[in-house]
Formats: sequence, structure tokens, C-alpha cells
Amino acid sequence: MNHSPSSHPNVGNDAAAASLLGFVRHGHGPEPVLVLHDWLGDHGNYAAMTPYLDGDACTYVFADLRGYGLSRHLTGACTVDEIAADCLALADHLGWPRFNVLGHSMTGMVTQRLAASAPDRIKRAIAVCPVSAAGNRLGPDAYAFFASTARDDEAFCRLMQYVTGGLGRGWAQAKLRRHRASVAPACRIPYLDMLVHTDFVDEVRGLTTPYLVIVGDKDPGLDEAAMRQTFLAWHPNAQLRVMPNCGHYPMQECPPAFAALIEAFLADKAV
Repeated sequence: MNHSPSSHPNVGNDAAAASLLGFVRHGHGPEPVLVLHDWLGDHGNYAAMTPYLDGDACTYVFADLRGYGLSRHLTGACTVDEIAADCLALADHLGWPRFNVLGHSMTGMVTQRLAASAPDRIKRAIAVCPVSAAGNRLGPDAYAFFASTARDDEAFCRLMQYVTGGLGRGWAQAKLRRHRASVAPACRIPYLDMLVHTDFVDEVRGLTTPYLVIVGDKDPGLDEAAMRQTFLAWHPNAQLRVMPNCGHYPMQECPPAFAALIEAFLADKAV
């Protein structure tokens, strides 16, 4: 994905402009889609799928959260409420009164925060291998392992291979290089704590926002059963799709199929 100076909003002298999230724009279609990344990557996660997107139908904006990629210089509280506020500020900057939102893993819960806080602005939501509004409760040993990936390269690579059903070491090392280059060290543990401790389930039960929930059949933790107990149990207008031969990163593991799946949902006038 290429970005031009106009694709990066952090220009100007006022505080509001200075705190806007960095982003990359793809396409020019009438359907606006805000795309968010996971805990361990930035907007570059989606580079493999952009050649397969219909830029005449949709305008995709791939945003980087504070501490990531084009927003690496931005610091903050690293909370779900802050991310949601940043997303709405970016949508305002883009002139989007209503928009679709796609969140992956960590930002799956952000789609729910947005749908709960600004239901009049969210047209549809896509949650990919998502952590839900209930958070991802980790025991002490699991938390210690996840936290170790912030500094331990081998732990990071083991995690990348585990969540994708055993993809090779070259894959894990490529993910490691991108992560270390694009994610500010100071934000890694605060965002992990957000994942572990956040809980706003009572605010999302019964939300009528149309939802597409996507999981990979090789993702060992955020699987079909987990989605039926969370997103599908809470959102009456949610549908679930399981992608075959795919783990936690369908936008990188199966990019053409993933692009087709989300665009079919965005084009469905019955939704």
C-alpha cells in the first residue's frame, strides 16, 4: 500500500490535527470502510489483499492506532475508549458521517465500542478473529508469555506460528521484522492490558448493527465456538463465516478469498 501526503492527516499546527491517526487510503468508491489492525501489527497487515479490493465500490482507510506505523509517534492511554474516540475523530476528518468498520483481533472489541457509543454512525461492522467486549482473560502464565513477546523474538515467532496453525519460520520472522519496526515498545504492554482487562459486555448485548464475524479454521483460540458464545450471542444481526485452511491472519494467509468475503457483505443491500 502506498500513501501520499494527503493520506496522512497529521499536518497543521492545532492540537486536534496533530493527534489524528495516520492512515493509508485505497480506492475512491461511495462505501466508506475504516480498517483497523491487531495488537502485533499495523496497517501493513492488509497490504497483501489490497490488489483484490474493488476501489470503485469502496473507499478503504487503513488506520494506525497510537504507537503503530504512521501513528508511532502518538502516545496515549491505550484504552478501547481512546481508540474509539480516535476513530470517530478520523471519520470526522474524512467527512464520513456514517461508515463501515473492520477490526481484527484486538480491534474486534473496538468495532463493538463504536457500535455501542455511536450507533447512528456505524453502518456495518466486520470483526475478524476478534477479541470481544468481554476481553481476553489470561491466566498468569499465559499473560507472562504474551507479555514476553514484546521483548523476546523467539517467543514472538512461536506465537505467530501457533496462531496460524504452524506456518513456517520465514512467515514468523517476517511478522517479527514488521512488528519491531512499526510498533513503539512503550505501547505494547498497555495494549495487552487493555485486551486482558476490558469488559463492556452489558453495553453491547442486543445491538442491532449488522455484523460479519470471520474466523479461520486453524486459529486455535478465537474459533467458531468462541464467536457463538460472544458476538453471535450478543448481536442479533450477526453472521459467522469460517475460512478454511486459514489461521489468525486471513488478510495475509488467504487475501483474495478474504477480500471477496468482506466485499460481498459490504455490497449486500439486504444487510
